[in-house]
Amino acid sequence: MNIRRIIKSMMLAFVLSSSSGVVQGQSNTDGWSLQSCIDYALQQNINIRKNRILLEQDITSTKQAKAQLLPSLSASTSHNISNKPMPENDSITKTSYTGSYGLNASWTIFNGFRRRYDIEQKKLQEESRKMDIANSEFDIKISIVTYYIQVLYAQENIKTTKNSLETSKAQMERGREMMNAGSISKSDLAQLEAQYYSDKYQIVLAENILDESRLQLKQLLELDITQEINIPSITIEETEITQPLPSKEMVYANALSVNPTIKNSYLNKQIAELETKKAKSSYYPTLSLSAGVSTGHSSLSDFNYGEQIKYNFGENIGLSLNYSIFDNRERKSTLEKAKLNEIFSDLEKEETEKKLLKDVETAYLDAVAAQSKYIAANENLKAVESSYELIEQKYNLGMKSPFELLSEKNTLLNTRLAKLQAKYMALLNLQILNIYQDIPIQVGQ
Repeated sequence: MNIRRIIKSMMLAFVLSSSSGVVQGQSNTDGWSLQSCIDYALQQNINIRKNRILLEQDITSTKQAKAQLLPSLSASTSHNISNKPMPENDSITKTSYTGSYGLNASWTIFNGFRRRYDIEQKKLQEESRKMDIANSEFDIKISIVTYYIQVLYAQENIKTTKNSLETSKAQMERGREMMNAGSISKSDLAQLEAQYYSDKYQIVLAENILDESRLQLKQLLELDITQEINIPSITIEETEITQPLPSKEMVYANALSVNPTIKNSYLNKQIAELETKKAKSSYYPTLSLSAGVSTGHSSLSDFNYGEQIKYNFGENIGLSLNYSIFDNRERKSTLEKAKLNEIFSDLEKEETEKKLLKDVETAYLDAVAAQSKYIAANENLKAVESSYELIEQKYNLGMKSPFELLSEKNTLLNTRLAKLQAKYMALLNLQILNIYQDIPIQVGQ
């Protein structure tokens, strides 16, 4: 998953909705919390479920590998009917019936420790599959948190835009009173009315953005078409945004110790090493033990069935040693490939570590930058709010024109939306850092 791409797409959605505001749609009684979304996705995601099935297959393969340490036992029986000509007259044939029964066991005593290496390898493959599941869960958490916060942003954004709409409405009504009193012209009132209807139109556009954000989250949860998703509004404390960050080195160290992709690269290296040992084991001879019992009967015998079974009963036991002298370079080629695969797995492990370092450094820089933007946006908003209050007072006294008032009002709205955007982008980047460190996710109250 390209986390940077997801965040960039979310930033684009922020920018689009910053100019529009959002209304809150119909909601269910309880709603979906962030944790309930994550828990549901971890249980229902198809990719994770497929990996769990593959894990069960790996567990079965391990059981099969362990069973190879035990001897094998097989039973066999064969029955034949034949016609043979009589010695005294070729034109006359005699039908005979024969039957045989056997029980055979075999056990590989030694094959260069191949079975032991195979069992260890299968166990590691189980662990590797678990890491695949954990990595899928990691990606799901990132996606859920991203789209969930995007919906939260959209819902709070509408509150800000609706407040602006209420202000526009009050200014329009005040403008009508001032025009009736002769304080402003009809064209000035038209500007106030145009601003009011423009704000209403922006809310309509914002509804579509919220619906689209909810749809993206719903599709990520793989909900049915008849199911609706409601995200209750929550309170985000400023301390959640401005909390001190640990050092970048500490974040990377924590991520390195818990990241499933890193663990998987270590497991793959161990699996490759065992594959080399298995290849070396083919240079050892194979020692096998076999044993069996057999008996049979025939209708041509003068003895009855029971006597034949008794007299034909036989036992056998054998020990065999097998060593391949010339195999058309098969063993040597297998060993060379296994050693090359070891080197390849080392490079993959190194590449995985560097990629994680790059991702963590990027996420850390994004988090630091987002916090700085939020603090700056907060200070800027205080200054713009003070400026707007002064302009509004002067407008009410007739010292400022509607154009100047509306210009300052739009500046205030854009500043509020910029702070809102910075707030949720900082929240998102902080949560991504937590996910990298496997820290429990807690957003709002």
